[in-house]
Amino acid sequence: METKGFGQLVARAEKDSTVYCPICHKMLEVKAGQIIPRCCGKVMEEMK
Repeated sequence: METKGFGQLVARAEKDSTVYCPICHKMLEVKAGQIIPRCCGKVMEEMK
């Protein structure tokens, strides 16, 4: 995690992966180093 802008914490993907929202079940593909987006007010989680 790192801070960006107004003290917001951001998570970055360690490797190419799929992330999902545990609330609405939306899924996205992210590349290594990309910021993992927020959805429904929470940081999306990596699929295992």
